[in-house]
Amino acid sequence: MAPAAIDPAPELSTQAAAILRPVTPFDLDLLALLHQEGFKESWDRPWSRQSFAEILAMPGSFGLIIALPGAAGMEPVGFGLILAAGDEVEVLLLTLLPRWRKRGLAHRLLLALLYHADRGGAGRAVLEVAAPNIAAIALYEKAGFTPCGRRRNYYAPGVDAIIYERFLSPGNIQPKSDEEPGNTCE
Repeated sequence: MAPAAIDPAPELSTQAAAILRPVTPFDLDLLALLHQEGFKESWDRPWSRQSFAEILAMPGSFGLIIALPGAAGMEPVGFGLILAAGDEVEVLLLTLLPRWRKRGLAHRLLLALLYHADRGGAGRAVLEVAAPNIAAIALYEKAGFTPCGRRRNYYAPGVDAIIYERFLSPGNIQPKSDEEPGNTCE
């Protein structure tokens, strides 16, 4: 199955009112709160305000917050962070509040992050995901990522990380041709 083409605003049937905005240094507390609420598995380790400050201070870091209309205006419901180095980008974090999952929002957020990475010249995107996180694995595979490695006991004893990659084509975010090497990460 061919990966989804990257469009910064793909379809969102039930959440058409969602907006994406760049993360700023003023979002540190919000990011820490969303991370704490979005990552609830036993192997998850919460990131602090300081953790986010350090990541956002790194060259090549970029993030998006996804928000929906709420009683008090636009309500942030998730975020994603990437870190570019050379022609590669790593998807560091992607989460939604549990009540907003399975509505296409994570897919929209991921594709928007990849679109940004592509526009910045990244040729390859990589990420790690906990092996038991079936929903995240399905999301990444739908977006065209393929497994290329494994880190045993990475998240906790018995909880491996699966490494995924996706090749990008400048200006198009399509996988490169069949001549592209497969499973290049170790």
